[in-house]
Amino acid sequence: MKAEILSWIYRREREKVIKEIFAKQDKEGRPRDFEEVFEEGDKKIRKLPKWFFNFSIPKNIGVKLHDLYFPSPLVISSFKNELDILYKWMNLGFGGVILKTAMPEDRDGNLPPRLQQVFVDGLEHLMNSMGLPGKGVEKKIAELEGSPILYMGKPIGFGLGGSSLDGYKFVFDKYHSFISTKTNIPHFYEINISCPNTAEGQQLTKHPELLEDLLLHIRSKTNAVVGAKMSPDTSGVDLLKFAELLLRFPKTYINLGNTTYRKCSDVGLPTNSLPSDGGGLSGPKLYDNTLPMARHVSITGIPIMSTGGIGTAAQVIELRKNGAVLFGMATAIGHDPYCVPIINKELAKYS
Repeated sequence: MKAEILSWIYRREREKVIKEIFAKQDKEGRPRDFEEVFEEGDKKIRKLPKWFFNFSIPKNIGVKLHDLYFPSPLVISSFKNELDILYKWMNLGFGGVILKTAMPEDRDGNLPPRLQQVFVDGLEHLMNSMGLPGKGVEKKIAELEGSPILYMGKPIGFGLGGSSLDGYKFVFDKYHSFISTKTNIPHFYEINISCPNTAEGQQLTKHPELLEDLLLHIRSKTNAVVGAKMSPDTSGVDLLKFAELLLRFPKTYINLGNTTYRKCSDVGLPTNSLPSDGGGLSGPKLYDNTLPMARHVSITGIPIMSTGGIGTAAQVIELRKNGAVLFGMATAIGHDPYCVPIINKELAKYS
């Protein structure tokens, strides 16, 4: 009952924040920018005591991905830089986290406004053209040194990005050197080859031989679990090819998938709502493609992390029947993070 009550309070307060931020932007004659909603929301979350995020995970819902154990199959999927917020969310009952994709150097990302609220079939979604803003991998590592998120006993995924093959290798090498100095921290690597709103975001998707080279480089230094994050815009034929490529290496998985590219006009946004004419759509409608992707790729036997539009226990159970092992969540957390303990409780009934 605690989760249900906090869920109601959170959603009510969130709507209040959205109205206040939009009213302020309108009054100042600025374009609406949903990124400011997240920033204000983070301020409020930081003020909340631990009790608001203290949920146990049912003992019977844990899963294994190769030699990694996730106490819940729900994973925070690579979309937020703020480690203190991620730590609080992890305590809601996530089994692991994938840190936001790191690049070799600091990135400002695209100019704002670069995140918008949109409605598809009456349901709230987000459109982002962020451009992977954030600190470079070395600064991210410095922040991790002081973060309790490393010591929760839950797998930490390091998101790897780059504008070239050498860039990806640089990010991996830095993370590998860092984690090699630690003991007993379960971890894995995820190669992001699917970002739809950066110029180089799908470089490895277009050149699979580069991904193979990167996997060889990683395997020469570690036997940690490694996966690749695919775009839902990738064709079914190509998804199978990438799954087969990953299967040539031990302890791999595939993440299906990321945001899907849409033009502003496709979702009723003016063309000046984002830095370019489109961006990555995320939210519940993506589930319509998430399930067929899992079903399609499951025939290869590769472990699957399903990501995209997941927000209920019923969806997790359906995906699990179609080959998925782990379930990445992003937009649903921003809408209502208390869906996590609610989903865990439901999963416990069927495990």
